[in-house]
Amino acid sequence: MPSSLPALRDLQQLQKVSGVGGEVNVVVEAENAASPAVVAWMTDYQSRVLRRLKYNPQRGCRGSDLCPAFSLPDLFTTPASVSSQERVDALLDAVPPYLTQNVIAPDRKTATLAFGLRLMSLDRQFAVLRVMQSELNPPAGVRARLAGLPVLTAAANDRLASPLRRWLALLASLFVVGLVLLLSFRSWRRALIPLVPIALATGWSALIVFVTRIPLNPLSVVLGTLVVAIATEFSVLLSERYRREREDGLVPAAALRATYKSTGAAVMASGTTAIAGFAVLVLSEIRMLRDFGLVTVIDLGVALVGVLLVLPAVLMLAEPDAMRRRVARFRRKPLPGNSLS
Repeated sequence: MPSSLPALRDLQQLQKVSGVGGEVNVVVEAENAASPAVVAWMTDYQSRVLRRLKYNPQRGCRGSDLCPAFSLPDLFTTPASVSSQERVDALLDAVPPYLTQNVIAPDRKTATLAFGLRLMSLDRQFAVLRVMQSELNPPAGVRARLAGLPVLTAAANDRLASPLRRWLALLASLFVVGLVLLLSFRSWRRALIPLVPIALATGWSALIVFVTRIPLNPLSVVLGTLVVAIATEFSVLLSERYRREREDGLVPAAALRATYKSTGAAVMASGTTAIAGFAVLVLSEIRMLRDFGLVTVIDLGVALVGVLLVLPAVLMLAEPDAMRRRVARFRRKPLPGNSLS
């Protein structure tokens, strides 16, 4: 986000004063969430998590990624107050409802353990939440889970940023495109010709983004499918125009020149216009939009160049005469061990 946004300045000021940029809750559910055993477990869990994340009471929330917030265990200041169920019930009955309603439900079957979370990157936030999750080991009959907007945001970012998920999405996109082309053309050859530059462009764009270390975000992480879609459009238009030129009687070289002189020029103009439009986002003050624009320019550029450069070679190699010559050369080639000495 741009640093000039009033909302961001207010959030930074709030964190500067309080040391907290968000809140994570541990929701505890049990038949009796106010039993001494459950309260003792919540207290122990809080201590373990804060110790692992190096919380320093002297520095408070300003010096730690995670800090304690008002929770059910804070109502019990001495060990004697949780020594029996009667003492626990008596204390909860004596505390005003406007205090207890934030930490335990009226039926006392659900309680919350709250933590303050500093404003940080999603990757670092997910690492903190992973520590909290690893320490969750409630006693029998008790269920505990992390809740809150930071939990949902960090989990979604982790799923989107997963390399395995991205590659599976790209492979699924290529498979769907190949299947649609096969069903449309009813020909393996016509379906495979445009698919080759599509697959190469997809791999090249992913490699360039990896090498340049451009950070991915929820907007840019799904751009691999955009590369597949754009490359499919360009590749199908050019390959089908080439096929029409060949059916009209032109030899391969002449058909290729005619294809790129007409349809190729239109594809180049369309791709260049799209790239220029997304390139404007690179000038944005919002980092998410800036990274999205940069990744989009790379992806569209690779898709355009890949189709324009690779498709002619694929078309020439797929010519029936060229394929027959390659088969003939393969058949004439002697097998290893069969040559006469």
